[in-house]
Amino acid sequence: MGFFKKVDKALKQSEGFNVMERTEVDVQIEENIKTFGIDKFATSDYADLYLRVNELGGFLILETIIVSATNLKSKKGSKLTFIKDKEVLKLESDENKIESDFSSQVKKSVTKIDYNISEDEAISFKEQIYKEVHFEINENKIVFSVLTS
Repeated sequence: MGFFKKVDKALKQSEGFNVMERTEVDVQIEENIKTFGIDKFATSDYADLYLRVNELGGFLILETIIVSATNLKSKKGSKLTFIKDKEVLKLESDENKIESDFSSQVKKSVTKIDYNISEDEAISFKEQIYKEVHFEINENKIVFSVLTS
């Protein structure tokens, strides 16, 4: 596949998302999310991905928060794919109905989505072994770059 075909494919996959302009409000949003023990894990031109591993009713879950300029809504759920070299971890949301909370004051959407995970998968998030995350919803995709500590 040629370079321009790859670029066209990447742009087509994210065309359903608005580019997120970074402002001083983003720092305040990040600080508010951190007060709940959830750290920024990855970022892209379209959104920021926050996550933490938590236990709920004896089951491990990956709690995620996506802050974006796009109001996300789906009745089919979402998928997260974590990638490092040849290692791939695919997760599907534990609920099919997903809906953002949009703030017209800051012009950002906050979307909370949980994913069920195993103990081994929980360890991989603490070790931060992934380099890239793909978020898919309604046949649109955002590719995130994982932040390094």
